[in-house]
Amino acid sequence: MQNLTFTLALVLALSGASLFAQQPDAAANRDRARMSRSLNYGNWVGKQIMNPEFTEKVGIQAEQTKKLKVEMDKIDARLKTLDDEIHAAALQQADIAKKVLAEPGTSAEEIMKLIERIGAMRTEQAKLSTQILVVIRDSLTEEQRKKAHELITAEGQRRLKERMARREREERPPRPGPNGQRPPPARPEAPPRPAAPQGW
Repeated sequence: MQNLTFTLALVLALSGASLFAQQPDAAANRDRARMSRSLNYGNWVGKQIMNPEFTEKVGIQAEQTKKLKVEMDKIDARLKTLDDEIHAAALQQADIAKKVLAEPGTSAEEIMKLIERIGAMRTEQAKLSTQILVVIRDSLTEEQRKKAHELITAEGQRRLKERMARREREERPPRPGPNGQRPPPARPEAPPRPAAPQGW
């Protein structure tokens, strides 16, 4: 139980931090399609749980899957609505900010209220993302949670290795040319980081 509490607190903190750090570029984002920050975008654990191959490996029964899908669809619908509302408010915020910053003496009260509203919606998004984990916790048996934790940890480690290899390829210096220049020595490997929250 303590591990689960820690996991939920960690996910909530990370979700909140990442959501508050995102500032849309209003001009660039007006005309292009946006990715939703819903279940399929932001909640990797929820996405894995709904994968048929994963449910088979974990031993999740059809009735459990049906219950999970119903609950997650409700949460996902609310997340998508919030995402649209945040996007609209962010565009409005950008327009108001132009006016406030361009005209000295203009009251900033309207933009401050809008920022508070966006913050409240992002907080609700973080809570809903955490609610997905609670729904999963309440829908799986202890044995299924342990198996899911093992699979998610292994997949997370695999993805981390892929990212590190990709980053290394991108940062790799060119091969020595005819003038005999040598590449700098290789950097030491980064210590392994946990791939998934503990307690799953």
